[in-house]
Amino acid sequence: MDWILLILVVVWLGIVSWFDIRKSEIPHSVWVIIPLFGACFYRTWQGNWALVLLTVLVAAVSERERISHLIGWEEIGKMIIWFPLLFLGVYFSVQTSPFAPLAIIGFWVAWELKWWGGADAVATMTIIMIYPEIKFIFAFLTVHVIVTIWLTIKSLVKENTVRLHRIPGLPLLLIAVILFQMIKLLS
Repeated sequence: MDWILLILVVVWLGIVSWFDIRKSEIPHSVWVIIPLFGACFYRTWQGNWALVLLTVLVAAVSERERISHLIGWEEIGKMIIWFPLLFLGVYFSVQTSPFAPLAIIGFWVAWELKWWGGADAVATMTIIMIYPEIKFIFAFLTVHVIVTIWLTIKSLVKENTVRLHRIPGLPLLLIAVILFQMIKLLS
């Protein structure tokens, strides 16, 4: 089952990475929403409903304005209304896997602050639902730190300055999944 799941993840991330590299966006949000639902089902099947609850709450908070317009209740569109629910979601999920909930909140905050695109955040939450292990978070951080250092050195050498770079996030996520699998094989 692990190899089938890995192949599905790599093929999916390969396809969305290709779109991300070519056009800096995916063709439709279905490309990340359906895998997120699948990952939530998988994580529930594995027995970690609390992480699924947190992920569903984060997705709802991300869509708070649409939900507000849909049901006609303006207060639901305000972030402060959702904090108690998010706190409860984090509280329950931290007890079962301590690092994954914090990562999910971090990915969501990066999207809310416009540091990440929506597809990047949803795809990363999807992968965390599949691999909620500290080793994956380590692989993810390692890939991002290496790319950040490389781009900083590159801009220092070529432009004699340090600047922010916009790079496609989905290919980095694919590399992190591959690195995670290599780490698992070596340990």
